[in-house]
Amino acid sequence: MKTGSLRFANIHLQEGPIGLLTSSLRKGRLSQTYIFAGARSVGKTRLAKTFAALLQCLEPVTGPDGSAEDAPSWRPRPTSDVVSVGSAEDAPSWRPRPTSDVVSVGSPDACGKCLSCRRVMAGSHPDVTFLRPQGAEIRVAQVRQMQELALLHPYLGKWRIFIIDPADRLNESSANSLLKILEEAPEKVVFILVAEQVERVLPTIRSRAETVLFQNPSHHAAREAIARVTGRPADEVARVYSLTEGAFGAALNLAAQDLPVTGLLPLREAQVRFLEDLERFSGQVQERVNEAPSLEAALAVVEDPDLLLFPPLLASRKSLVRGLLLAESLPAAFPVLFSRVFLDVLDKARKGLDKVLETVIARQKSAYAAEILKEMDRQFGMAVQNLFQAQVVGLLECLRHWNEDLFHFSHTADETWLLNLDRKDDIMALSLVRGLGFAESGIQLLSRSLELLSRNVQPVLLLEHVLSSIGGRTP
Repeated sequence: MKTGSLRFANIHLQEGPIGLLTSSLRKGRLSQTYIFAGARSVGKTRLAKTFAALLQCLEPVTGPDGSAEDAPSWRPRPTSDVVSVGSAEDAPSWRPRPTSDVVSVGSPDACGKCLSCRRVMAGSHPDVTFLRPQGAEIRVAQVRQMQELALLHPYLGKWRIFIIDPADRLNESSANSLLKILEEAPEKVVFILVAEQVERVLPTIRSRAETVLFQNPSHHAAREAIARVTGRPADEVARVYSLTEGAFGAALNLAAQDLPVTGLLPLREAQVRFLEDLERFSGQVQERVNEAPSLEAALAVVEDPDLLLFPPLLASRKSLVRGLLLAESLPAAFPVLFSRVFLDVLDKARKGLDKVLETVIARQKSAYAAEILKEMDRQFGMAVQNLFQAQVVGLLECLRHWNEDLFHFSHTADETWLLNLDRKDDIMALSLVRGLGFAESGIQLLSRSLELLSRNVQPVLLLEHVLSSIGGRTP
């Protein structure tokens, strides 16, 4: 999330991880390697950057009064002294303390204002390096380059800090290379591995790291926090939270904006609007890429996760999924026709962005060596593929979340469990028509489909199968 400066006070619903880190700093017991483990959009990356800002801060403060303190000389614990954690399930089962017990007088925090803090916030601090996937994986060449940087003395700050995000995208070679670095890392180096699926991180890496488990707040707690932070009415917060599929950080960002109220459409109109909004989304991306001042800036645009927060598209996707689930029946040809039209629109959008990128590269190629241009072209190709595959993932996740709402409501009739609280009347109607069995089978099918999609199974086959499973059919 991008709300406010990099300070612990601007991270919400994660009192436990904040308390663990600040306590270790107060005691001078800084680990050399951390794993920040938790669900999507709960603040893992934000806290990693905030922690890095504190370690590099020129004028750190303590507690809510914001008083300055001498720059602490925290030293990392030796590898053999680091808490050994085999998996997320085996991690220490500490419970979050109340907020008042976590951020107390004496708790260290970054000032959020000095040159160092501002550079970390902007992603330009020379001693804070992000390692992100090139395409589907973090590659061994990236890790070896990180190893070279780790051997250098800090240039501006007190530490060399490496944030590997997401660490569960390390492949076998890059993970083994990272393990070697962790075994031989210099004293003034800190590694933060960010992961949703911590079990995919090598056990030998996990055993050398301190695992910090992030809370996955309930939908009710998340909505309350967003309302408290933004001052928005509960109904507006419920709508925005639903649009982002329960991604807390994304919802917090969108809730701070003035979003137009859009009505839900009948299924036929929702299909048309959804495809139109996909084309509008593509046009917006192309415009931003074309305006980028450098190839690095253009790549940052395509890889920016906030790019997917295009409110009209989020709203029309929600209308489409609602219409699919509420329909009494679907034409027999619908799954095949819609899947192919949807993927054709995505393919057209991808080709349009590729063409814009070709123009941008041609315009700026004189400023780059041939080898760098070749590597940039490869990274653009993978980033564009990921960007548009995210639209398929988004549609499947939206369907799964509706099924999860139906499952919870059929079990408990407690509306606070609902992600789509703004559509609780629809959920109630679905619980009468579809029933618990439909919800359970839908959740299983969609979870399996998302897993297969991550393994590069043809999306058209998955979409056709999923859509064929919804409701009855008419000739």
